[in-house]
Amino acid sequence: MEFVYSDGVSSIKDLSVCLPGVSDRLNRSMVDTSSLCDYLPKRSLRRIDHFSRMALLAAGKAIKDTDPLLFSKDSTGVIMATGFGALETTFSFLDSYIEKGDKLASPTHFSNSVHNAAAAHVSICYGITGPNLTISQFDMSFFSALITAVAWLGTEKVDAVLLGTSDAFCDVLGYCIDKFSSRKKAAGYSFGEGSAFFLLTRKKGKSRYGYFEDISIENYKHAGLDIPENAKLVLSPSSINTCNDEFMNYLKNNNKTLYRNHLLSPTDCSMDAFFSTKLLKKICYVKIGQEGEYGRMIINPILK
Repeated sequence: MEFVYSDGVSSIKDLSVCLPGVSDRLNRSMVDTSSLCDYLPKRSLRRIDHFSRMALLAAGKAIKDTDPLLFSKDSTGVIMATGFGALETTFSFLDSYIEKGDKLASPTHFSNSVHNAAAAHVSICYGITGPNLTISQFDMSFFSALITAVAWLGTEKVDAVLLGTSDAFCDVLGYCIDKFSSRKKAAGYSFGEGSAFFLLTRKKGKSRYGYFEDISIENYKHAGLDIPENAKLVLSPSSINTCNDEFMNYLKNNNKTLYRNHLLSPTDCSMDAFFSTKLLKKICYVKIGQEGEYGRMIINPILK
C-alpha cells in the first residue's frame, strides 16, 4: 500500500478521576473546550454540543499546525470516526421526547445527536467543501476511517484528508461501565473522552510527523498477528480484558514490549497514534475488540 503522511496533528483528552459511575465528576464534561473561541466566533458555537465542540477544537488545532499550502479547502476531505457518537445529547433528546412528546421534542438536541453532526460542524465552521464522511464501528472505528482515508488519497479523490475522532463521556455511560462492563476491572486505567485530528496527504517531502506504513483490520482467532521485529508494540488498554490466554502467551513468547496509555475509549487508538508520532520510534499499534477482531497500524515517525 502507499504510505500516508501526516503534516498536522492535534489531540485533546481527559480522564475520569476514579471508577466511572461513582464520581460526582460524571455531572460535568471533562475536556475543557473554552479555547475554541480562539478558532471560531463565539456566536457560531451557540447551538453546538460538547461532542462536536471537542472535534472542532482538535480540528482547529490540527489546521493551525498544518502547512497552509497543503490545506486546500476545496480539495480536502473530512472523515470522522466515533465509537458511540454524541451519547449525552442523544439521551437529552430522548428525555425531551419522553417528557414532551414527538411534537415538542428538542430539534437542537436531535440535530446534534446524529453521529455525523461533528463532521458536519467541522466542514461548515472551517469552510471545507470536500467530501464528508463519518464512520462508526465501535473499537475499529479509527482503523476503518484510516483505511478509507488511504483509499481517498490513493484514488486521488482528494489531495488531503482531515481525519479525526471524537468520543465523549456521560453519566449514563459511566453507570453502564460500572454495572455491566468487565473493562472497569482494568486496574490503573480510566474511561475518558477526547478528540484527535490528523491532516493526511501523499506528499512525503512535506510531512513533519512521519507516516502510517500499514493499516489493517483482522481477527486473531483466524489469522496470526504480524508484529515487525523492529517495532515497539503499543496495545490499547481496552484490549487487556478482551485478550484470551492464547494471545497473551503469544505476546510473552515473542518478547514484545508493551506501551499502553491510560485512556479507555472506543477511539483511544487515535490518541495513541498522536503520541506515537512523537516517540521517534517505529510503532506497531494494536487494538482488540470484543469478538477477536483487531485493528493494526504501523506508525513510523522517521521519514524514508
